Amino acid sequence: MQPKFVSIVGAGGKTTALRALARALAPRRVLVTTTTHMFPIQPPDCRTVLTDPAPDALLAQLQLPGAVCAGRQAEGGKLCALSPALLVQATAATDVVLCEADGAHRLPLKLHRADEPVLPPQTDVCLIVAGLSALGQPVRDAVHRYALCPNWAANPEQLVGIPELLYCVRETAAACGLPPERLRVLLNQADTPALAALAEPAAQALRADGLDCRIGSLHVDPALLYRWIFSE
Repeated sequence: MQPKFVSIVGAGGKTTALRALARALAPRRVLVTTTTHMFPIQPPDCRTVLTDPAPDALLAQLQLPGAVCAGRQAEGGKLCALSPALLVQATAATDVVLCEADGAHRLPLKLHRADEPVLPPQTDVCLIVAGLSALGQPVRDAVHRYALCPNWAANPEQLVGIPELLYCVRETAAACGLPPERLRVLLNQADTPALAALAEPAAQALRADGLDCRIGSLHVDPALLYRWIFSE
């Protein structure tokens, strides 16, 4: 059964994932939104952007094919979450909801506070994104909230390798609070065969945890997520 509500968390490609899925799902009625803060997904990836939409206006737009990006006005030109009641209405009115449910300050990996990620209860599938560009970088430069790991707080020059990558992904999976069958893990930014090969031990370890994990590059293969989540 195809999911109706897909939340995207982690780091290293969430916005790229939203754009790719919005484009691939354009024949359907799609809402793109957030539970945290995000820059609007503009045309041509989304058909239109609605800021502080009245319920009737949003629901009318969701009757038409294509992706509608909607949220409340936030600082810095960003959008924040629709009201819970309007999100429920919009979810019922559309075919697919794509929700950015995490923030990472544009870093490739992330650790989470107790109040993160902000997963809506409607979530059918949660996509965890992790960026392979973190490999070889100090944790202070590659991991948002790295100091939440005591060892990294004491040693911010610790380089990110496969164990550190796994630590971040497993922490994210635990923070989601969902059973493994409702999680997908994309080790993103595998822009070269060498990077993909380097990430294979991490993917194997995550699959051994019961997680559906793939290695890929949304820049090289933007249709990857659509095939994986909606077509297979």
